[in-house]
Amino acid sequence: MEIIENMENKKNSKNGINGKNSEKAVNKEKNNIKIDIINLFDDIMNGKYSNIQLNYYFRTKNYLKKEKLFITNIINITLKNLIYIDYILSKIVKTVQKRKIKQLLRISVAQILFMNTDNAGVIHEGVETAKILNNHQSGFVNAVLQGVLKDKDEIIRNIPKDKRESIIFSYPQWFVNKLKTDYPEEYTDIMKSYKTRSYLSVRYDKKNLTEEKFKKILSDIDSEILFSTEEVYYLSNSNIFETEEYKKGNIIIQDASSYLAVKNMEIKENDTVLDACSAPGGKTLAILQNFSPKLLVATDIYEHKVKLLKDIKEKYKFSNFEIYINDASKIENLNMKFDKILLDVPCSGLGVLRKKPEKIYSLTLEQIKSLKKLQKKIFDSAYKVLNKNGVILYSTCTFLINENTNNIKSFLEKYNDLITEEVSIPENVDIGKDECGGVYITHKNKYMDGFYIAKLKKK
Repeated sequence: MEIIENMENKKNSKNGINGKNSEKAVNKEKNNIKIDIINLFDDIMNGKYSNIQLNYYFRTKNYLKKEKLFITNIINITLKNLIYIDYILSKIVKTVQKRKIKQLLRISVAQILFMNTDNAGVIHEGVETAKILNNHQSGFVNAVLQGVLKDKDEIIRNIPKDKRESIIFSYPQWFVNKLKTDYPEEYTDIMKSYKTRSYLSVRYDKKNLTEEKFKKILSDIDSEILFSTEEVYYLSNSNIFETEEYKKGNIIIQDASSYLAVKNMEIKENDTVLDACSAPGGKTLAILQNFSPKLLVATDIYEHKVKLLKDIKEKYKFSNFEIYINDASKIENLNMKFDKILLDVPCSGLGVLRKKPEKIYSLTLEQIKSLKKLQKKIFDSAYKVLNKNGVILYSTCTFLINENTNNIKSFLEKYNDLITEEVSIPENVDIGKDECGGVYITHKNKYMDGFYIAKLKKK
């Protein structure tokens, strides 16, 4: 692995060491970072979200900025090309018995295939890392990586035509087939788009910060605005986390797509509002900071997620905010009626693949079918507790038609007193509209998550 520049200078200046001692210290630090990368990747492959685990490692370990950038880069490159990498490896070796050796091989192959590195150096450092993980495996790692370097071009040329798109773009075959059905003209562009990098986005609380003050904060911390819409800004770095306004809660991490869903609720002061699938609470907080409803009720089915909502209430001291543990498919259990209901329903989450690239490797068509059934149950329950002239704002962070347009069609057919209302989206956001009046925030938006929003009113 190409370990971070200036590491030797850092160790020399910090410890006052030189010569052989300096070299040993540098090599030790290199090894520590390599092992951290292997462990981090292994965590992700065992079900942890990549963005959450990266943040955890960065909070708990004393990395330099360059080290953080390198770790983030190599983890994301490996994740976003995992099927491609595993295919290459499968042509060199049938099985890899040791789990962390497998992660080492994946990361090393990612460097050979996708990063501008010294391949001989990558192999050498792969072997040295193997010695730390399991000394008996170092020869095996050397042989596999040498085989990849020697045969990769031929392997790539001979990928079967019927599997080529799946392997080259690193998506399961079922997903490629599904995209071809839903978006026959754009499916390749969609696949490419969701392999690009993600960006940090934040919004500011208009009740406590002016736009001028917010931009002054960004200027003071050397954060460049890459894109903005409404009060959400996509930033060039994460320096915002060190500011007092962020720590106080006046600057909040949120994607513009989910924020626009909240804005389209158009909540009035006398409205009783439900956020039915609310944890971890980003949209809940956006409702409370942008509107002043008579009451906002937030629910979630899991106790540990409800605690996140309670933390928000404790931090911000909202008096018009109540929290309950409840199954969103049984909203009637609350024994309340609502004027506005936000249904950001559980979904396949394909619109956030830039942030969570690992998600696609564990998702199946059967899971999506189950999610669609759950989405319908949640909507049916919400309809029962919606007041006349009330509004359900239905949203997902996916672009699959089955979870979005097809659901809205079925709702409109089932409930003849429902009509769709126009969804308002800023002009600088690329959207697609369906025949039901729903809006897709498309893959053409470089910075924003893929999202679907539909607004249904009870006549």
